[in-house]
Amino acid sequence: MDRLKNSGKILTPDKSLFILAICGSALYISLIFNDNLWVDEAFTAALIRGSFPDMIRDTVHDTLPPFYNILGFLAVSAFGFSSTVLKFCSCLPMILLLFFGGRKLYSLKGFRTAFFYELFLISMPHFLHYGVEIRMYSWGVFSCGMAALFFLEIMDDKKAFPGFTLFTAFSGYIHHFALVTCGMLWLVLLIKTIQEKKRDRLITFLKYLGLFFILYLPGLILTARQIKNASSYFSMAPLSISSFLSDLRFPFVTNLTPLSALLLITVIFTAAPPFFKKEKSIPSEGLLLISVIFLTLFFAYSVSFLSGRSLFTARYLVPALSVFWLGNAVLWDNAISLTDEKNYLTPFLIALIAVTGVTGYLMTFREEYGKSAEPMKNYFEENIKDGDAYIIDEPVPEIEICFRYYFPDLEKTDWENADNIKGNLWYIEKNGPEDSIENAEKYRYNLIYIHSFFFDRYSFSLYRAEKSEE
Repeated sequence: MDRLKNSGKILTPDKSLFILAICGSALYISLIFNDNLWVDEAFTAALIRGSFPDMIRDTVHDTLPPFYNILGFLAVSAFGFSSTVLKFCSCLPMILLLFFGGRKLYSLKGFRTAFFYELFLISMPHFLHYGVEIRMYSWGVFSCGMAALFFLEIMDDKKAFPGFTLFTAFSGYIHHFALVTCGMLWLVLLIKTIQEKKRDRLITFLKYLGLFFILYLPGLILTARQIKNASSYFSMAPLSISSFLSDLRFPFVTNLTPLSALLLITVIFTAAPPFFKKEKSIPSEGLLLISVIFLTLFFAYSVSFLSGRSLFTARYLVPALSVFWLGNAVLWDNAISLTDEKNYLTPFLIALIAVTGVTGYLMTFREEYGKSAEPMKNYFEENIKDGDAYIIDEPVPEIEICFRYYFPDLEKTDWENADNIKGNLWYIEKNGPEDSIENAEKYRYNLIYIHSFFFDRYSFSLYRAEKSEE
């Protein structure tokens, strides 16, 4: 009926959502044409570049599920190895969620809720940044977002359990905390099912929960094996009350404190429509969805404290953001419906989204394009020859791992084995020239300064080490 009513309009709700999804896709794609990688991206890219058996072996010895590595390997096998291909693999799920998630939400909750959700996916904090990072977080956003959409459908008493089960199981092959987020959706759904006191609904729930465990069983077996491979490199910063309070702010962090505060206040305000009209109630499904991210955070801290080991960092909440902002789309729509006669809330919300989106895009654009790796790559390609090696002293191997991506054939050595190098010996100075000179002189080498280079979040000075005369 809505389609018939809108058939005579030039810009129907369907077309509006489609155009917004295209614009959002263009924003994501505009951020992938660079070769700036930080250590986690370089680690993933280097792992994908190997042969298929090597990639599978390294994935098994990693600590994360296999989906992204397999997808990346297939993509570079088909289109060639480049950071652009891998970054497109990362932004693809965001594009899919814009098109299919927006369309599905339109059928469930109407145009305005779907319109807000699509806007959120291209404007709210962290989506653009993690949507193009060569990691699996964007696929976590997709799987949790789709699972949350089917959750909404189940709340409307529709038969959506198969889709919900499929996407929650899929999350387990993407990232462990995507699985935890979906686990919180299952928990919330169980509580709602028990409250309904309908035996047939509970049986249906248990049947599909069992199917979920069957679908995830191979992933569970792999995870159990990977736990043994976890090392201190993958351990996180210590957790505390201070870090917990900081992580609570994660969905609102824009790097502009006034904007972050305004976003937080708006979320609280729109979640409390009794402020507007006492007789109206809060949409329970919206509140349940926004609670998932905080349940995930509480679970992560609880497990970490019980195990005596830090197992969490704030970026693990990224998959839950799609659930959080879906809940807010429902709540913002509801808040507007309660204030139509005042006609002030809609312009304010759109302006807030626009400012947040522009701020986020400019920040992400600077991250992706602000420091080019090309000068470093060009110098090394012109001056590094067979037999060359480099030395670097790092407490945590970050630039070293990045070099495995940028210069896979360049050998790393140390001062004790420097005399065995047949070609030029290069020194990467990161900790300060005093330490560099002291280490070089200890092994009778002089350091000749070449140039300083920058890429992504790193900077270093390059020296050529020459053996001093006896």
